[in-house]
Amino acid sequence: MLHNNHGVSLRPFPHPFRAALALCSDVDGCTPEVFRAVHRYLNDPARGLGLPVADSFFPRGREPGQLAFYLPDGLTPGPHAGLILAALKTGLIDALHSWGDFNGAPPDPRALRALAEDLTRRLTAAGLKVPVWINHGDAHNYQNLSARLQDGYQGDDPASPWYTVDLARRLGMRFAWCSELVPWPLSPHRPRRLTLFTRVGINSLKNFIKIFIGQKNQRRRAVSLLELAEPLALRDGSRLLVFNRFNRHPAGLWARPGRHTLRYALAPEVLADLIRQEGFLIVYTHLGLPREGELFLEPDREAVENLAGHYRRGEVWVAPTSRLLTFWLVRRHLLWQVEAEGERLVIHLKALEDPLSGYRVPQPEELAGLAFYSPRPEATVVRLYGRDLPAAPFPPDHTGCGGVGLPLPPPPELPPEVA
Repeated sequence: MLHNNHGVSLRPFPHPFRAALALCSDVDGCTPEVFRAVHRYLNDPARGLGLPVADSFFPRGREPGQLAFYLPDGLTPGPHAGLILAALKTGLIDALHSWGDFNGAPPDPRALRALAEDLTRRLTAAGLKVPVWINHGDAHNYQNLSARLQDGYQGDDPASPWYTVDLARRLGMRFAWCSELVPWPLSPHRPRRLTLFTRVGINSLKNFIKIFIGQKNQRRRAVSLLELAEPLALRDGSRLLVFNRFNRHPAGLWARPGRHTLRYALAPEVLADLIRQEGFLIVYTHLGLPREGELFLEPDREAVENLAGHYRRGEVWVAPTSRLLTFWLVRRHLLWQVEAEGERLVIHLKALEDPLSGYRVPQPEELAGLAFYSPRPEATVVRLYGRDLPAAPFPPDHTGCGGVGLPLPPPPELPPEVA
């Protein structure tokens, strides 16, 4: 913010929400049939819950029946390619789950490069972007990006034969999950101070022990325990915003969650704490697992229905991972100034202090959902470089303050291949 604000302040979330959550699903083991069924239930406002949820995809799979773009040769589009393209176009897919599933055996470097080049060519020709990268799998997935607990990942090392992050950037990648998990809300607007100090203190002790036993490369920055995302310098000199995902599982933080464990990640006490702290959660899950049996067991169905209730009541903003991260980025790094113009208050959006690319003018679509408290909502204008944006006044919320907000984008649509 810049200078005098005339009583205007930036709201933490789109109006009327008090917290934000994304279901960020790894596509491991997911069949096209399960993909369709899950998203009909979660996304369809007429026959399901109407939640704005997006998913990920593999270019190359490993398991029989796996939803993937290519056949096992890594160059021939398979029977699921059309479904993936349609889902990318409507926003139902917004994440690349690495270039493929190479659990058990690393990819051939030349074949990996050929696959990545072909996919990049096809998607850019169709005008499609994939803003989110998700590291996948075990230590054999050398194509993954740098990870604190996996020394063998080499996808961002230009000296490595598995270097491919240059192609991922051409696909529009700005955000990456580099294998970090946390068991609590992040970037809280109303944090529990004692809890935060305790987390930082425990992390400092763990880091000291790692240095003492010769594992200093596994030290974890305290900011990664507190913030949803932070800029990371990759080994080729480029930068990405790396984000943390939330996991809550009876078998521990690193246990593999699926749609039959959503009862833990979306438990009432988790959502209550999220709302109380006014924080962000990007939930780690595998919506395609298990492959067989009931789509959602009763406790998990109750959990997602409870989440949908919070969403409909304007308490928890549910959004695709890329949308939530974009909002967080703009909310955190926007520079703005208020001027009185006669009877009106004009909020000038000056620039985005982008940690990846430096000062720049934000794009209108990046500003979706942005909201400001104002003492005079009906006489408040939001302006971007001389252009008045379609901000609408909103009534007093739980704080007793009203303001103006920019509209949220429509939720991802179900393409005909899914609907």
